[in-house]
Parts: sequence; structure tokens; C-alpha cells
Amino acid sequence: MKNSNFTTKKSSSNYKKSIFNKTAGFFSLLLIVISLIFLNSCKKDNKPDPEPVNNGGFEILEETEVNMDEIMEQLMVYPDDPDVFDYHDVFNEIKKTAEEDSLLTFNLVLSSKVMYKSIDNKGEEIELSGFFIYPIAFEKVKTPIISYNHGLQLEKKYAPSQYSLWKGEPLKFAEVLIAEAMAAYFGWAVIMPDYQGMGEDITENHPMCVREKLAIATADMIKAAKETIMPDYHEFVEWDGNTFLLGYSEGGFVTMAATQELEKRNEPINGVACMDGPYDLTGTMLDVMLSNDPFPIPFFLPMFAVGLNTIYPESFVYDVMLKVPYNDTIPKYTNGFYSESFVNGIMPSSHILKEVLTDNFIDTLENVNSNAYKILYKNNTFINNESEVWIPTTKMLLWHCKNDDCVPFGNFTKVKSEFGTIPNIEYVEWPPIDPVFGQTIHVSAAPIAFWEGSRWIYDQTK
Repeated sequence: MKNSNFTTKKSSSNYKKSIFNKTAGFFSLLLIVISLIFLNSCKKDNKPDPEPVNNGGFEILEETEVNMDEIMEQLMVYPDDPDVFDYHDVFNEIKKTAEEDSLLTFNLVLSSKVMYKSIDNKGEEIELSGFFIYPIAFEKVKTPIISYNHGLQLEKKYAPSQYSLWKGEPLKFAEVLIAEAMAAYFGWAVIMPDYQGMGEDITENHPMCVREKLAIATADMIKAAKETIMPDYHEFVEWDGNTFLLGYSEGGFVTMAATQELEKRNEPINGVACMDGPYDLTGTMLDVMLSNDPFPIPFFLPMFAVGLNTIYPESFVYDVMLKVPYNDTIPKYTNGFYSESFVNGIMPSSHILKEVLTDNFIDTLENVNSNAYKILYKNNTFINNESEVWIPTTKMLLWHCKNDDCVPFGNFTKVKSEFGTIPNIEYVEWPPIDPVFGQTIHVSAAPIAFWEGSRWIYDQTK
């Protein structure tokens, strides 16, 4: 080892060379010992090093840095009509709000595929996947945790955690792009649970609108997020003690269900935004299933039927529920590996949902004393585990587009009638809109809902 206190010039005496080497070795060892003593003395209050990030929190599978230019590039594939409020407008409104309020914005966000401990469809312990998005800065960012609960998705591969794998298909990941904008401009740590049977959980069916399972999956991810970004546990972000939830469509259902679960756990929540969710399974949504009119997204019923059979196989038997050939084709192809167009294609060409149901099962669904009806009733998001009405204590935005054609407005009016006029709930009846870009009204209203929900949460954080 070279040392500035000694010359490197060669000596003609082997004896002198030996003395030089021994002396240099002695001083090198001495410097190492002194350095270790100094570093040890610099530790504050002899505080031990933080535990690993995944100690009770997230296990990180992969991480990807994303800058705002990349987010904008992904958004470019979306239609941009100046007369329509679309995803470009959501992004621009978030950015505009941050600029008007002089917020510190972040050019880089980190998007992570993570695993966390929860339960499977049988209630047994499992690791579920999700997405974790947060801002990167030179100093650690104090942030609330926002659980952004995604809407109905048929294919497992398009769950939020799979975004980096399918980045070339941004049309399937609008909610992820919005979450990244929230992280960049509002400085939020955003989590997105995949739920059971989605993302990395490829061996299970998705328990669509099964309240307890989806609520626990979401509440457990919130718990893991808190444990991941507790003080001194994370390099870039630190939880500021505030927690918010939002979701649209099935995400609205999940948000309301998870709110009840978190209240049951005595976990503080600062606010939740529930938007256009199918909360009323035994009323509004049962009317949809038994209607004589065509339904815009026929794959809804196969997903619901498969989810119910998965969790309640004795009360929702395929051969009892479904006519031939649907008793074979619906479970075979509604497993998360076939597209919406494919599953829609195995449904009746009329798109009338009840045409796949047996007459006897229709009678069962209309019988309030049947096991099937009671199970549906228990999964209404305004009902607790004792089949009684649950009244939330959490601050809540309940938002619904009045002419939603997939998740009808009756879901909103039913919840409002059950919850009543209480100070912690804000009801917003969004005026009817026209369908845009050849889409359903439900899909067309989504960008408006996402902005309304994120702005409402932003107002709670101020």
C-alpha cells in the first residue's frame, strides 16, 4: 500500500526494504483501527441500523425509475379531444394544481412491483402483489399513503403491478399513469393492490365484489406500506401519518369495503373517495343481471359468477346457475387468461345477461330467504359481517355519474338512503355525460371521476 509519509524510491538494501514494508503495514492497520473507532463514535445514540425494508412490509421484486417525459409519452396514445375531459386533462389538472399552490414537484418517481402478506380466497396466508409508486428527491419526502384501488380488470396480466412488463400497452394502465402523476406533482406515496387472483397470483380466480376478501387484501397492503416507509426505514419517503383511499368502479366497491375493514382494525383513515361502485348487489346490480335489456359489458356476469363460485361453491354451483353450454364455457374461459372481447364472445349475442342463467336460479336470486340471496346481501358494501347496516365514521366522498350505463346510479341512491345525511359524508351527483370515443358512459366518466377523487383527497391534505 502506498502512503504519502514514505518515499517509493527503491532501496539498495533488502534489510531497509523489509523495515519499510513492516512499518507501512503497521501504520495501515493503525489507520483502519482509528477509522473504525471514529465511525462507531459517529452513530447517533448508538441507534441500530434500520431493519430491512421488507421486514413486515413490502418485498420488492423490481423497481423502475420513471420521469415526467416518459409519463407524457405514455399518455400520447390516449385520445385528446379539446371538447372532452380525458386522461390528458387529468394529468394537466394535477400539474396545474401543483403549480398554482407552488408545490415542490419531482421529475422522477420510482415504480415498484412488490409482494406483501395477506390472505387467499380460502382465507389462508399468501403473498399478494401490488404496485408502489413514490417520488425521488435529494432529501427524504414526507408523504401520506394513498391506496389507489383499481377498477374491474378481467386479465391478470393487466393488474397494476404488471405495468413495466406491458408498458407498450399504456391504454391498459391509465390508473397507473395517474398514480405516477400524483406521486410526481403532489408528492404522494401511492399503493395499488392487485387483489386476489390478479397480478402475480395466477393460481386463483379473482373474487369480484366479494367484500371481505378484497377489503382484507387492500387493508393488508396499507399495513405493509406503513411498515415499509416508517421513519428511518426507507431511503426516499417517510409516512407522515395520513392515509387516504380512492377507487372507481370495482375500485369504488373495494374502497368502501376496505374502509369498513380498516375501521374494524381501529386504523385511522383521513378520507376516502368512492366513485361509481357496485355497492348494491341485491338491488341495483341484481336488477342489471335479471334485466331484459342488453348490457354493455357482458363479461361482467361471467366474472361475477366465477368469483361467487370460487368463494361460495355450495351456493353458486355452475350446473345449477348456468344453462348449457355456459356452465362449461364460462368457468373455462373466465380465468384471467382470456381477453374481454373473447369472454364477451361466449355470451349471448343479445348481450342480455339473464339468458345464461337457469330459470330455477333466477327464482333463487329473487327469493330473499335463499342462501344465494343472503350471500349477495352480506357482500353489499354498506353491510357488516352481522348482516346489519354499517355506518362509516371516516370522512367520505361518495361520487357517481347519474347516467352510468354499467354501474347504475341506483348504487349511489341506495347507499345514500342507508347512510343518511351525516356530516362526514359528502354526496356528489355528477350530471349525465355523453359517451366519448365510442366507449360506454362508465368508461367515459372515469377520467372525470379520477380527477374529482384526487382533487378531493388533495384538499384534505392541505
